[in-house]
Amino acid sequence: MSIPSSPSEPPPKSSPSSRNPYPALTDDPTRQIYPLCAAILCERLAAFTLISTTAAMLCERFGFSRPDSLRIWGLVSAACYIASVPGGHLLDRSTSPSRGFTGSLLLLVLGYVFLAIPYRAAAFAGFAVLATGHAFYKPSTQRVLTTLFPTKDSRLEGAQVMLHFAINVGAAAGSFLAGIMVRSAGWSVSYAFAALMVGIGMVLSTAQSSLSIASHVPSKIGTPSGFTAQPLGHMPTILAVLAAMFLLAITTAQAEGALLLWSERNVRRVIIGFEVPTAWFVAYAAVLVLVLSPMQLVFLSKRKRPGTTNRLVAVGLLSAALCFAILLPTTQNDGSVSILWPITTYTLFVFAEMLIAPLGLALLHRNTPQRLMGLVTGLWYGTGALGYFVGGQIGALWSKWPTQRVLILLSVLPLLGAALVWVVRPNRVQVSET
Repeated sequence: MSIPSSPSEPPPKSSPSSRNPYPALTDDPTRQIYPLCAAILCERLAAFTLISTTAAMLCERFGFSRPDSLRIWGLVSAACYIASVPGGHLLDRSTSPSRGFTGSLLLLVLGYVFLAIPYRAAAFAGFAVLATGHAFYKPSTQRVLTTLFPTKDSRLEGAQVMLHFAINVGAAAGSFLAGIMVRSAGWSVSYAFAALMVGIGMVLSTAQSSLSIASHVPSKIGTPSGFTAQPLGHMPTILAVLAAMFLLAITTAQAEGALLLWSERNVRRVIIGFEVPTAWFVAYAAVLVLVLSPMQLVFLSKRKRPGTTNRLVAVGLLSAALCFAILLPTTQNDGSVSILWPITTYTLFVFAEMLIAPLGLALLHRNTPQRLMGLVTGLWYGTGALGYFVGGQIGALWSKWPTQRVLILLSVLPLLGAALVWVVRPNRVQVSET
């Protein structure tokens, strides 16, 4: 896609590289994605500073019991995701995606400032403001992205992968720094630092807004032949992608809970005299995402059929099914099993996450009209919250059912989702070759 630098200048002549159906994200017209990624990295760093310390903070700072602390944080987390649905709907009534993004970051700054105040009432006020901020932050992020990369731009998948990479960098850094700051500086300094990081994200988002020119330039990517615009978008694809997110959340809930408990009891984790903590399996997954994301970008840049994203999402669901299917042989073993079993499971989980999370969002946006982008993005996150809830209920079955039965259930559900996503016929992308 060629974008003139100003309305008065003619578009530049195409070069041979412009015939690449997936132009590089480093092209000059798309450089505004980097401030956006940096702003999201800062926000995620702050968010994981909170996520990794909230339960302990409620116990040690305000005297809540451990069960009550977990319930409170569970309610706050659910509110942050569910609120994205009405928040996205309200954003769809706005004509300025960047303004909604900056405003949501301002609310998040205020929320962390409240948490830095050492009073229980201030903490609950902070949670309420953070939930309100996330109601707008999550859908506004995607609205800004689709302004930079319109829904028929073949680079949209790569842009989503870059955002996913930034999210994981921020999550890893936030969790690491939180442990150091809480011990050395205390709760107030930790959450003040989180507010500072989101404030830096606000500054970067302002830089992104000043660079953004895509929304003011007509797209040169043509409409696929035979495609008829639908007022509600391509509903079969939208529902299939939301189902994929629901199933990914169920899988993630197991990876962050039941699978860790299973590994604690059933896996030989001693290597050269050192017992590997089960929490390191989650850290391994996060690091693997960072290692594989650049390779995923290279793959997307070289594929010749950018309109088949639904097939990649289906492969991601197949990988989610294999996460549990490969553990079935361990149910025949009465003793402990090799550490290679959970390592393989978490590797497959990473493949599932990398194919479903960023590419599913890209597929969702390709099949959603711009006027409903915020609402449908909110439904994506709301569906994820529902998946986490159902995943928690399934996690409880590990202690009630035979492990083999639970693994079969967790293998069959993603397989059904993979079949659903594979057979849908999403809107095809027509790439400009001018």
